[in-house]
Amino acid sequence: MIKQRKGLRGYRTIILALVGAALAIFGALWIAVIFPSLDKIPTNYEKTLNFEGAFMVANPATQSLDTIPITQTMEQKAIGTEGNVLLIKEVSKVTNSATGTDLSSIYGGESTLAVDRHTLAFVPNLGDIPREGQWAPPKGLGKGDTFLLWNPAAYRPLQAKYVSSEQFRGLDVVVFKIVEENLLLGPDPRANNLNAYLSTEITLKIEPSSGTVVDQNAVTTMSYDVPTMGIVPSVISNINYAESTITDLMDTARSASWLLLWFKTLIPWITIGFGAILVITSAILAAVSDLRKSRAGKPTHIAKPKPTSI
Repeated sequence: MIKQRKGLRGYRTIILALVGAALAIFGALWIAVIFPSLDKIPTNYEKTLNFEGAFMVANPATQSLDTIPITQTMEQKAIGTEGNVLLIKEVSKVTNSATGTDLSSIYGGESTLAVDRHTLAFVPNLGDIPREGQWAPPKGLGKGDTFLLWNPAAYRPLQAKYVSSEQFRGLDVVVFKIVEENLLLGPDPRANNLNAYLSTEITLKIEPSSGTVVDQNAVTTMSYDVPTMGIVPSVISNINYAESTITDLMDTARSASWLLLWFKTLIPWITIGFGAILVITSAILAAVSDLRKSRAGKPTHIAKPKPTSI
C-alpha cells in the first residue's frame, strides 16, 4: 500500500507538470494566434452615426457666404464578405435643420466600402471606388504615432498626427489632428474646370486600446482658384458628432477596452502564470522527493543490471 501511494505521488507530479505546460502553451497560443483571429469587425456590423453643424455656402448674388444649419445621419451596415474583407454599405443623409429640407442630393450619397476586418484598413481593389488608408484608427495609438485616414472630400488618405493625451468625460483618450492648407485637388468639371483646393482641420479624440473615436470635429473649406480673384472659398463646413453619438461611442469604447483588458491581456497571462507555477511546483516536488530518497539511503535512479557472460 505504501509503495502504491509513492507511485501515485510520482504520477501526480508528472500530471502537474503536463497540465502546467499545457496551460502555458494555451496562453501563448491565445495571445499569438487565437485572439487575433477573433479580434475583427463582426460580419453583422451595423452602426448609425449622427452629426450636427453648419455649411457656409458661397452666394454669387450677394458675394457672401450663406449659413445653413444641418444635421447628418450616416448609416453603415455590413452587406457581405470577401475572404477577410468586410463590405459595408454607407448611406449619408443631410438635412437643413432649420427648414427640414432634405439636402442629400447635394451633400449626401451612398458608398460601398471594403475594409480589412483585422487592420481596419481599406482594401483598394474592392468597393465602389479605390480607397487607401484607414477606415478607422488602428488600436494601441500613443505619443508620436501617425496614421493615414481616408478623406472623401480630398479623395485620398490624409495624415493624422498625435497631439496630446487627455481625459474626455472621465475616459483617457489620445488626441490626433489632421491639418491641410490649400491642398490642390485639380480641375473640377462642375466649376468650369477651375482648380479646386481643400483646407481642413480635423480633431479626433480616440480611446487608444480599442481605437474608438469618441469625439470628432471637422472644419473643411473647399475653394476655387478664380481668375483675377485668387483662391475663393466655395463651401465651409463645420461638423461635429451629435451628443447621442458621443454617448453611444463612449459606451462602446468603455465596453471594448474592458473586454480587451481581460481577453487580450489578463486571462492569457494569468493562464501562462498559473501554468508556470504548476510546472515549477512539480519540479520542486520532484526535487524534494529525490532529496528524501537520498537521505534515506535510497538511490534516486536504480540502474538495471547488465548481463554478464560466463
